[in-house]
Amino acid sequence: MKGNTTLRLILNPKGEPVDVLAYPSALVEGRIAGKYMLSKEKLPDTLVIQGFSSKGIIAGADTEIDRETAKKEGVKLVKIPRSGRGGPVPVGTLDFSDLMKHASRKFRNAECDPEDPAVILYTSGTTGKPKGVVLTHKNFISQGDMVDRIMPMLPEDRVILVLPLFHVYGLSNGLVCGMRFGCAMSLIPQYSPAKLLDNVIEVKATLLIAVPTMYMHILHLARARKTTIPKSLRLCVSGGAPLPLSTLNEFMETFQTQIAEGYGLTETTSAVSLNKTGEAFKAGSIGPASPGVEMEVFDEEGNAVPDGTEGEIVIKGGMVTPGYWNNPEESAEVLKNGWFYSGDLGYRDTEGFFFITDRKKDLIVRGGFNISPREVEEVIMSHPDVDEAAVVAAVDKRERETVKAFVVLREGREITTKELLAYCEENLAEYKLPKVVEFTETLPKSATGKVLRRELREGDVPDDRLIVQEKEDSDE
Repeated sequence: MKGNTTLRLILNPKGEPVDVLAYPSALVEGRIAGKYMLSKEKLPDTLVIQGFSSKGIIAGADTEIDRETAKKEGVKLVKIPRSGRGGPVPVGTLDFSDLMKHASRKFRNAECDPEDPAVILYTSGTTGKPKGVVLTHKNFISQGDMVDRIMPMLPEDRVILVLPLFHVYGLSNGLVCGMRFGCAMSLIPQYSPAKLLDNVIEVKATLLIAVPTMYMHILHLARARKTTIPKSLRLCVSGGAPLPLSTLNEFMETFQTQIAEGYGLTETTSAVSLNKTGEAFKAGSIGPASPGVEMEVFDEEGNAVPDGTEGEIVIKGGMVTPGYWNNPEESAEVLKNGWFYSGDLGYRDTEGFFFITDRKKDLIVRGGFNISPREVEEVIMSHPDVDEAAVVAAVDKRERETVKAFVVLREGREITTKELLAYCEENLAEYKLPKVVEFTETLPKSATGKVLRRELREGDVPDDRLIVQEKEDSDE
């Protein structure tokens, strides 16, 4: 205990020399990143106790060490970088700037099989344990070919890279496509709304690739500054999580620009469809399947359903992962007969536009009917006093599933639970109405702005639920 504060303990009795700085560095970086994750939980003070299983030397950047003797004597060496964000650098790693400085001008690309793994990206784990998604060179090539056909990136473009490059969205659509098409790229190492807006203005950006949370933040900042984004910005792309319709409309009206909302997954090397405002745009849609991509809607038996019927969205194309790293069971669950099962529920209209209704595991089942959290969230967020909302399954006194809403109000606004529920009654069927409303300052989110519903759920809500077709009155 530290006064009335409980300390978290990290015990590492058989550590390596590198751990002396690695653990504290990770904690410091976690606190920095945590400020922008918008989690409700404050990171606890932490006590680190370490032991060591081998001898080692921690040396400064300019310290000369006899590596051969150290290796012979079984002494491990850790070097601390001279500059940068800090943290230990294990022996054998290379600094990129040093590599470029001493590299030969006779550079040749290394040959590889297009089917060879290029990267392994881990899923965010919002619905379970993170899985390593294998993405091949062919996957990235296919993604780039598709981007070139639906949203050309030009050599004269100046692209803002504010998204983490460990996530498929920032990596694939930002860095890899930016390099492939010869764009200038401006990296923002640590996100804040002010840094993002200032960077867009400073470099006269033409393309912004961001997540819905960032667009919300920019709107808040623009209201406070009474400013707009410069006219150099020809297109904004949103992905990583659903973009609320209220945010999309307000952003376009405020900044007089266009937003393209993309849909994709880590397993599909990012986007497989795009809904572009100013073109054949449909509000609430993720757009039609992009060129080179096949998308269908399947029922529980794996059969395609008619247009307008809800089912699971499945995807086929050169950008689909060959599977999860060392996880054949999970791979077999999502890859069947050449199709990737996304886990997203939705439907396709008669014009080929797809609409997401919800995640399969996020459905709330009440009285035999399925309730889409996203539908309820959209209604709540359409209220002028509401900034954000998240809806999850809760358990009532009879151990039945019910609807619970977490609501973030706009700054300076006030509304009662009774007033909000009255508003919902005008736009939702009775069985979809929230039974519990909790007002909160923030919602817990991943690094990409995706709401972490599991942190909001109360108790253990079963995931193995039947998908029941909703039967509603024709006027709802």
